[in-house]
Amino acid sequence: WAIQTITSIGYGNIAPLTATEFAVANGLMLCAGIFWAYVIGSLVDVVAVSSKLQNEYVTRMDEANQLVKNFQDSKLPKSVTGSTTGVKASKRVRRFLTNQKEHSTKNWMDDGNSLTISEEFPTLNLLSPELRRECALHLTHAYLETVPYLSSKYLSPDDQAEIALQCRTLEFAAGEHFSSHPEFGRGILIFKQGSGFSARNLIKKASTWTRSLKGHALDVNEVLVEEDYCKEKQFVYHFVNFTKVLFVPRSAIMNILEKNPVAWKECARWRYFSAALVLESLKDADTLMEVV
Repeated sequence: WAIQTITSIGYGNIAPLTATEFAVANGLMLCAGIFWAYVIGSLVDVVAVSSKLQNEYVTRMDEANQLVKNFQDSKLPKSVTGSTTGVKASKRVRRFLTNQKEHSTKNWMDDGNSLTISEEFPTLNLLSPELRRECALHLTHAYLETVPYLSSKYLSPDDQAEIALQCRTLEFAAGEHFSSHPEFGRGILIFKQGSGFSARNLIKKASTWTRSLKGHALDVNEVLVEEDYCKEKQFVYHFVNFTKVLFVPRSAIMNILEKNPVAWKECARWRYFSAALVLESLKDADTLMEVV
């Protein structure tokens, strides 16, 4: 009777009579009650998580609306903003927040938009050094293999893991452009999601465009060249939709190459020379065009 009451199950027209039947009936009712409680609990968890994301989304959209409301000029000319799209800033802000929510990115629940893999996946900080290294490789190995001098052909697993833990995930809205990180400077961009174009200023108001696809690494050669030499002719990357990339800082690349002379001698230095020749030829082209 007590189990029937707790589980809200009745025997109906067929009731147990013997001790064995009572034991079986009680066991089945308890199992059914536990299973039903598990199902209800799982549904509640799903609703709670969805509600948390939705509440966060509503809060951020309210903050965005407050931001837009305080714009002194609702629309500025491209010459002022430097934007490559004609979409209003207010619309781009709302679209960016919506894209973050739809893709359920880690950045959506954080305050920053530049996260290391340890910040993106906090569980890494709880693991042993060996397991942390292995997990870091699982997360980034396929991307690092797209950069010849950072591939497993030249770097050991420990070296690749060292690079991986210094990589950062960056997100960009449609119409944004990028040339260097404000804190970490230049680096390689490896597309995880989205697409964009790279442009280089050859002469005033002239650009060369190259499309970049998912899994493709950008600036592999010229990232090796010194800042002062390539600053005027540096690539600028423009994103045509919501884009997520793996950013490998130049400082991390140069540090690992200093410890791996084979990677530098057999691969990286030739790419360095190739990039230097390209930049020098562009400088000569500009000089010639100015004379003409």
